[in-house]
Amino acid sequence: MSIAAHERPRTSDGKRAWMMTAICLSAFLSHFTAGVVNVSLPRFVTVFQSDIGTVHWMTTGYLLAITSLLPLMGKLGDRWGHRRIHNCGIALFTISSVLVALSPNLTVLLFMRVVQATGTAMFQATNMAIITFHMPNTHRGRALGFVSTAVALGGMAGPVAGSFTAAWLSWQWAFLIHVPVAVAATGLALRFIPADQKKETRKASLDGIGAILFMCSISIGIYAIVNGGAIGWRSPNMLLLYAVLLIVCPLGWLWQSRQKEPFLPLLAFRIPAVACGLIISCASFLMANIALVLMPFYISGTTSVSTADTGYVMLAYPLLLAVIGPVAGHLSDRIGSRRLMGLGLCAMAGGFMLFSGVFGVLPLWAIICTLALIGSGMGLIASPNNSFIMSHAVKEDAGSLGSMIALTRNVGLVLGAALGLGLMDDGDPAKPLEAYLNIFGFGAWIGAASLLPLCYSWYVRKRMVKRRQESV
Repeated sequence: MSIAAHERPRTSDGKRAWMMTAICLSAFLSHFTAGVVNVSLPRFVTVFQSDIGTVHWMTTGYLLAITSLLPLMGKLGDRWGHRRIHNCGIALFTISSVLVALSPNLTVLLFMRVVQATGTAMFQATNMAIITFHMPNTHRGRALGFVSTAVALGGMAGPVAGSFTAAWLSWQWAFLIHVPVAVAATGLALRFIPADQKKETRKASLDGIGAILFMCSISIGIYAIVNGGAIGWRSPNMLLLYAVLLIVCPLGWLWQSRQKEPFLPLLAFRIPAVACGLIISCASFLMANIALVLMPFYISGTTSVSTADTGYVMLAYPLLLAVIGPVAGHLSDRIGSRRLMGLGLCAMAGGFMLFSGVFGVLPLWAIICTLALIGSGMGLIASPNNSFIMSHAVKEDAGSLGSMIALTRNVGLVLGAALGLGLMDDGDPAKPLEAYLNIFGFGAWIGAASLLPLCYSWYVRKRMVKRRQESV
């Protein structure tokens, strides 16, 4: 039974509003804290008298832990209850935030960042399933749009708050500044997120071997992507990682294909709409992060804007994402998601084409407008795509698929950063602008190619409708 046929929730409108507040606050915090820490990394090098490679694990380890644990937490949500896993996650995140600030040395701090990431994975993996089960079908897209807005606002406010704490406060405040909001989110979640209905959970066996193989695959893959430039893409160590991946990935897929209850919802991937949505999720975040990673270099290299003011120029992206997201979610409840997703992909691909130099190097006003175009495209994709996937999902796999959406988002972000910086490093140092333009052109091709699975899912749907009409 698909979630689209799920009965209308009995939760009152008031409780649903507070439930959405709790979920949006947690979504905001997960991206806000990442921005604060990223901006503060140079400061931690001095504070702990360490090198940037070690300190960078504050971000890399955090990302690795979240990405590796997302499917496991989604599976546990399906098995033990989405509310339980979500609320334990936000509580663990809150407590570990304080413990990170109390760390006596860098080793303890890095360990506590992994604990913090575990809590983040718990609530990221289950928030979409909670919305799916407890929001009416007619409001689901708009609710997911609010989550997208919270994510955008967190990503926008994090670097600003990080700059403030680095300039005026001790380093501990980089991890304490969000604690009051986290406490509020925890209290609201415990009070207003409804208990799971018994039929929403199942006591299925957990595929431990499949989980281990998946976590090894994704951890090794992300480690290779993040550190490939530093290690050397053709170095012996990287070749060894490639060899391990070539063994572990097929082995994990083969193992799970033979299990009655596989770790990943493999049967759901056979649904064209679900597979299409996950591909678009990964591709859209990949494109977005290519833009966000490269734009500071592009702006400083083609305009007279100072490094300090570059952040203000880049606000065009998250501002439009924050505004368009809820509107697109509301429209997806009324007219469906496919058209909005297609329009969003065209907008993002068009923005990358403009940055690729097809009309020459853009002036500052055109850069701002093009960033706004890419942000609008992302807003048109994010919440309609999430609603699109969850509405076609098998009900029993809601938590697992919600975690897969978060997983594809994180993998897209990692790939975007790695591809953007990696291709820039491989370019001619004497012609940096040419490297930027080539990378943006590559992003435009990704956006255009992402339209193919969307068209295929539309074709499959039309064919199914025709078959039903013929059978009647």
